[in-house]
Amino acid sequence: MLNIQRQYIDYIMKIELELGKLTLDNKFIQSLELAKLSKIVENTELLVPIIGEFSAGKSSLINSFLGKNYLPVKITPETALATELRYSEEEYIDAINNDGTISRFNLNEIDDITNNAHKFKFLKMYINNQNLKTIEPLILVDMPGFESPLDLHNQAIMEYIDRASHYIVLTSVESGTITRSMVRQLTDIQEYNRDFSFFLSKTNLRSRSEAEEVAEILQDQIEEYFDIDKQVILIDDNGGESLQKILLSIEPEQLFSNLFIERLRENYYAITDMLNTKISSFGNDKQRNEEVIAELKESFKKIQDERDRLVNEANERYSNANVNKIVEAVGRELSNSLDELTSLVVHSGEEGMSKAISEITRHTLIIQIKDSMNDISSDIVDSFSTNLTKLNSSMSEFSMSDNWLETITNTTKNMLNSVTSGLNNIVDKREKSGNNDAIYKVITTILATTTEVIAPILELVIIFLPDLLNGLFLSYQQKKQEEQIRNTIMTQVIPSFKRELRIKLPEIFNKQVQEMIKNIGDQFESIIDEKKQTIEETQQEIDSKNIDIQEQINIYKKVNSNITILSNQVLYN
Repeated sequence: MLNIQRQYIDYIMKIELELGKLTLDNKFIQSLELAKLSKIVENTELLVPIIGEFSAGKSSLINSFLGKNYLPVKITPETALATELRYSEEEYIDAINNDGTISRFNLNEIDDITNNAHKFKFLKMYINNQNLKTIEPLILVDMPGFESPLDLHNQAIMEYIDRASHYIVLTSVESGTITRSMVRQLTDIQEYNRDFSFFLSKTNLRSRSEAEEVAEILQDQIEEYFDIDKQVILIDDNGGESLQKILLSIEPEQLFSNLFIERLRENYYAITDMLNTKISSFGNDKQRNEEVIAELKESFKKIQDERDRLVNEANERYSNANVNKIVEAVGRELSNSLDELTSLVVHSGEEGMSKAISEITRHTLIIQIKDSMNDISSDIVDSFSTNLTKLNSSMSEFSMSDNWLETITNTTKNMLNSVTSGLNNIVDKREKSGNNDAIYKVITTILATTTEVIAPILELVIIFLPDLLNGLFLSYQQKKQEEQIRNTIMTQVIPSFKRELRIKLPEIFNKQVQEMIKNIGDQFESIIDEKKQTIEETQQEIDSKNIDIQEQINIYKKVNSNITILSNQVLYN
């Protein structure tokens, strides 16, 4: 376990102990989900996918790193599966079936698995290998090549794109360039705020000077495309040592901190804000507390009404214009790739073109949907905030912030833009049970929402593309009539593809927008309801118990101070 993991788990435990000194309502303690957060911190993994074109040498590189040929190196694109490599004293393979269940195999049954690749989503290969143990908690993932079938490739990409922590990218010296396909892939990685290391493989097939010249070309391309200075590492068939050096140079402590630091800070804010509300409620007279409770009830109703209004108007207010913008963007990217698509039809037929269209579509959707959801979410948050303007003055009295509304607005926006969307497979989604005891739970991030839109669209693309392209280029391709092919792509394929997207995208997009509205509305409701309950319960304590109010204030202030000290030591050092 990483030091930062232990530190975070220990921090959460100490927070729980501090809160245990108070007579707090159990619902609030449950709503903080500290035990679940501790479990997530403990179980979160740092995945490092290795990506590249088919036959770039990914499996050979991994086998060299492992010191043994665990992975088959002569599989076809049709049998490629994403394979996670995990250290274990007991060796076996868990194949994750398409329905999410697990089938267990022996290592020597890998050929049987690859021959039935269509039955599985991905593999977890458990190996008793010291090199895998050395790089823990990093977990290598051997990814299918870019040329693997659409369903396997898209499935692998969407499975890991928001779960990966760092990428290893391979291109062969025989390729000699960063292809447009790889540019799109790397751009998608950067959209999800992930970094990558770049390897030039199979350098033994060229002289050292030729390989270094290719590496310089690749470095220039990376700087041109991505505006970063990235070293290209030369490797031959025995590149395992180079891979190990790169993996050991990755700072897992920092990667892990990036995943959780903002979430823990938001949790700290929720706790201290509640404690300040409690302290202020003890210090107020009954009339003032009741006035604020009435304001909170009124604001709660406003949030409910605003949420219902936004949900009803979602299609007209958000979906229509954004769907049109997204479809047009896909059309433009396809048009800009006309030379690439024409060449693929001539040299690879409809299958090659289908892969390129799917890839261009995925790439464009990631950028466009993420941007659209960012704008929409910001507008939704601001719409809810506007309804709480009147409440701001009163809540600032009961809060740790001089501007309560600005703080919760910014906090909600930060949560939406968190990079931890991949933790959704560990964290249960927010309960939508209708009660409002839960505050500051993890709301669905923009990246997760983006993935929720893209994945089903790509599945539909796989279904309707063959019918769209079937036989369209047969006579042209036979005669290599590139001009006719170009014209057909521009006048028939792209318009037809856009029409299909206009049919398929609105329902999926609008559903996610409505979910986002409900999600953000729930967040604001829970914040208001927590305030109301805290003030009500404090006033009940004052009314029904013979308590020393000043003593209670001192106890809460002491706990608040202790939690702040803990937070400063761990989260703000």
